[in-house]
Amino acid sequence: MDLFLLILSVALAAIAFTTASAFKREHAVPTTSRTRALGQKLSHYEIAYLAGGPEQVAGTAVALLTGSGDLRVSRGGHVHSVHAPSVSRDPVEQVVLATVADRSGLPASALRTEARRSPAMADLKRGLTDAGLVLPDDRARRLGLLAAGLQVVSALAFAGAVAAVVTVLAEGPSPLLMLSLIALAITGTGAAAAIADRRKSRRHELTAHGVERLGNARKTHPLGSGDGRMHTALYGPDAQLKADLRAARAARRSRRYQSYSGRFNGCSSGHSCGGASHHGCGGASGCGGGCGGGGS
Repeated sequence: MDLFLLILSVALAAIAFTTASAFKREHAVPTTSRTRALGQKLSHYEIAYLAGGPEQVAGTAVALLTGSGDLRVSRGGHVHSVHAPSVSRDPVEQVVLATVADRSGLPASALRTEARRSPAMADLKRGLTDAGLVLPDDRARRLGLLAAGLQVVSALAFAGAVAAVVTVLAEGPSPLLMLSLIALAITGTGAAAAIADRRKSRRHELTAHGVERLGNARKTHPLGSGDGRMHTALYGPDAQLKADLRAARAARRSRRYQSYSGRFNGCSSGHSCGGASHHGCGGASGCGGGCGGGGS
């Protein structure tokens, strides 16, 4: 059993290392594309695509057009046209305006779906792909298969670690068994962390340089820094409101803590309760029973 677990741990570690190397190769950007991307200034809609894909672009377009007064949102989330569509706008915005002009009162969710499926969105993705910021569809599919393989590796590694622990409890520790347990635990944890990081950071759709450009944009425009177009593109239309609500909750907690701390310090002071006089303990506004016995 000890030898089997050791062989399993070595095999899974080798598979995990090979898969991680393949991930790195798939995310690599050709030199020509990287050079082009370095000198390319990204629009707020291109940043929105890097941050959240077509869904983020569509939501940003609806939010910005509503904020500029070109669209109106009624109760229930229905979007209505205010002005005739302009031909000079961004292609994604033009799709949104034309859709609302044809079907005024369309639910916002349906409007975002129309924008996500539009040729303008496909052109936006194609430009980012050509610039080496977004992975082509075939490479994204390969990354999906690699991620599925990592999930299997992680599950097998954790199962092997459990078997190793059971064997240690039943037969006692041995050098081979402890080495296997450590290797399996590291492999399983590393694979699970890589999968979680990939899901969280959109690494399944962005190249390494795309992830870098997105990170730089977030450093330049941190959450809560403003309500401009770039901030909306990075964090979504409700990000500033959420940031303000979090700041308000933190301020209320701070005020409650300061109020409680002030009352506690006032009651623990020797000026009200520590003296021999009855005046500090008899009043209703003093320590509220903080002076144990009567002072007769």
